[in-house]
Amino acid sequence: MRCSRCLVALAACGDALSPFQILKSPIKKLLGKDAAAPATGAPDPFLKDFSRPMSIPEEGIAAAVEVMRGGRLFRYCATSAETSQVAQAEKEFAAMVNQKYALGVNSCSSAIMLALMAVGVEPGDQVITNGFTFTALPSTIMRLGAEPVLVEATKSWIMDLDDLEKKIAAFPDAKVLLLSHMRGKVADMDRVVEICEKNGITLVEDCAHSCGVTWRGKQLGYHAKVTAYSTQSDKVINSGEGGFVTTDDDEIAAKMIYLSGCYERRYGKHAVRPPDDLCEVAMAEMPNLSCRMNEVTAAVMRPLIKNLPQRVEAYNRRYDAVVKVLREEAGDVIVVPTQDERVGTVGDHLNFYLTGVTDEQNALFRQTCVAMGVPVSWFQSKVNARWHVNWRKYGSPTFDLPNTDEVLRFAYDLKMPPYFDDADFPAFARVIAYAARVAAGDDDL
Repeated sequence: MRCSRCLVALAACGDALSPFQILKSPIKKLLGKDAAAPATGAPDPFLKDFSRPMSIPEEGIAAAVEVMRGGRLFRYCATSAETSQVAQAEKEFAAMVNQKYALGVNSCSSAIMLALMAVGVEPGDQVITNGFTFTALPSTIMRLGAEPVLVEATKSWIMDLDDLEKKIAAFPDAKVLLLSHMRGKVADMDRVVEICEKNGITLVEDCAHSCGVTWRGKQLGYHAKVTAYSTQSDKVINSGEGGFVTTDDDEIAAKMIYLSGCYERRYGKHAVRPPDDLCEVAMAEMPNLSCRMNEVTAAVMRPLIKNLPQRVEAYNRRYDAVVKVLREEAGDVIVVPTQDERVGTVGDHLNFYLTGVTDEQNALFRQTCVAMGVPVSWFQSKVNARWHVNWRKYGSPTFDLPNTDEVLRFAYDLKMPPYFDDADFPAFARVIAYAARVAAGDDDL
């Protein structure tokens, strides 16, 4: 247990030293001159930066520079839809997700807001949504003066559809389901549609984490009346901030164009748009919320829309390499949830939970990971924006979600940075597996 004792002490040092300082300091210096070095079986600390997003392709950089040189950063300053980076990105994104219309906006939260407004959510309404998702969902519902109704999650990190039916029965006035595919984890969409149709529920999908994810071979998002996607830097399309809202409905598309910030007859600068008569009606009736995408944002992302299929292959190959190590070296402690066979996945984030450990061992695990350079994010941290208990601090309704809490109690999240080399993925996986074994008290270490 010599190595385990060293890591316990290293983890204790984590309160006083940053992970960078720990990694740069000799273990004997941190623990004292008489401390024993870690056993030779311990992996090397991981030194690369997990916070760095994907870089922008040269084609996107050149396009953004050209926009800045011309000064036409505002989408409606473009001379036409054909010369607008945003209009062309909308056209390309709509084709990618196989939907009739795509509207570029400044964030996925804005996309969700427009989607909810377009399907008729008003102040005082109840909107059913996931109890395990990002804080933007309940926040956006509340921004509209509506009330979130939270649904339990399963051990596969998807919405518990049995609990969904219970919540529909308990809140009969709720007529909209905002379904989040958190970290690309997908519920049984066939059953979701069946439940919604049976109960007169309008489905809105949050596909923030699901660009490239498929259901039955088609890009996820096609089941909903309206769907929101994200292009924020932590996602597989990096534009800094940004998103798209998509639909096949002509009238809804016209409403969202004007809700997003179109005015007068500038709908002509949208390459994918509904008939002009619907745009004329929306122009007269819709408020202007000014959440448009700008030309630079669209310019940097367009190459990433185009090459996403090739990048998905790389994400999944590397993800499989990580999971293989975790299962081989710590499969009795680490559980990586599997997905429905009808889902085509994108392995841009690693999600897992520990089993058979105590809260103290769980704390040791994450401290050990951080000390060795792998910043796993614990879902029940007091600052984690994905734990429903933390939403209560800004007024989100309190729901008793014991199953969700039990799932998240030992659950973790980790980015899978695309700039890493192939060899880096099994390398940091060995750190995670090692930390799990240390926490579990593996006598062989």
